[in-house]
Amino acid sequence: MKIHNTLTKRLESFKPIDDKSVTIYVCGITPYDTTHLGHASTYIFFDALIRYLKFKGYTVIYTQNVTDINDRDKDILQKAKEQKIPWSKLAEFWTKKFLNDMHSLNWTPPDNFLKASEQIPAMITLIQKLLKNNLSYQVKGSIYLDISKVKNYGKLSKFSNPKMLKVAEEFEEDLKNPDKKNPLDITLWRATEKNQPSHIPSFDSPFGKGRPGWHIECSAMSISSLGEQIDPFDELRVNGERSRTIDIHGGGADLIFPHHEAEIAQSEGATGKIPFAKFWIHTQPVFYRGQKMSKSKGNLVMVSDLLKKYSPNAIRWLLLSNHFRKKWEYKEEDLIKAQKNIDAIEKVLALQGVPREPIATGYKDQFIKIMDENVNTPKALKFLLKLAKENSKKDLLKLMSVLGFDTKKLI
Repeated sequence: MKIHNTLTKRLESFKPIDDKSVTIYVCGITPYDTTHLGHASTYIFFDALIRYLKFKGYTVIYTQNVTDINDRDKDILQKAKEQKIPWSKLAEFWTKKFLNDMHSLNWTPPDNFLKASEQIPAMITLIQKLLKNNLSYQVKGSIYLDISKVKNYGKLSKFSNPKMLKVAEEFEEDLKNPDKKNPLDITLWRATEKNQPSHIPSFDSPFGKGRPGWHIECSAMSISSLGEQIDPFDELRVNGERSRTIDIHGGGADLIFPHHEAEIAQSEGATGKIPFAKFWIHTQPVFYRGQKMSKSKGNLVMVSDLLKKYSPNAIRWLLLSNHFRKKWEYKEEDLIKAQKNIDAIEKVLALQGVPREPIATGYKDQFIKIMDENVNTPKALKFLLKLAKENSKKDLLKLMSVLGFDTKKLI
């Protein structure tokens, strides 16, 4: 199996650290205004990848987070203030909405679904390790990672310093913070400010009251749930697994910088374990009306709205018909076509029931060859249509299930 690794910028043979198991961490949602097709595209791709790895015989341990708190004053905190409700209530509402939408698409929940607000002890431990390793500094109660002390900072994105500054500004990083030695230094802990607005929460820590930085959250949650080599984390592990580098770290391509770049610097700086993650896999964005689908642009297409008119299997088909490495534009005519394909397949499967024999070796080998080619889901869907035309029902049913389509009603 070969898959594109963002870290090396090339197709690589996928070999997990353990021959029999794979660890995966995928960055999750900030819980407000969810779930749009951009979200679904990322998480359905990783759902299909995980199902395929299990089909190939691997045990998979999968963690996904919810960024219900961070060092930003906007996003979820601003939304909560506007709606005059506690941030925790807003986060709870939209997290539940996200889970309901994804379950409708037959998404398999992660083994570890972690809320940032509930994992702060792990974040504090990681920050303490960075302080001990003299890679971070403290000013007025806030703590920053000193990127001048990070070897090969930028190795994931390959961005120049001017490009880093430009992208960081777009992400509303606190570049103008006078307490930073370098505008690109990473906020690990933001101290509670004097006369801080009441809607902004604070948490206790050895450094004083404050809240964790966005980037340190995912470092800590991936390490504590999937295992790294810092002894202090043994008591914080979510699943008790042995120490190890993470096999796959994923998310949307817009997270490559600054978020994932920061994660590498923080995690490798704290643990001394290189690489922090062996494979970095990123999905490309979804566009609508000529612009990237995003909350800030207000051009969201919501899964819950599409479910009122189209089947969950049709939406999944649309998402998987676009390769994870390619940007694509949502057009309703493509979803109409996806629904027609699903209807045609389900009609074949409904005829006189489905035989119980195991999948034919020839078809299985063809499917594996397709999926081993950089998780080529668009080509795999074309293969399913071929099986439908050939009336190969038992093979079609099994491979539909491998890609995550809900086939329970067709058996």
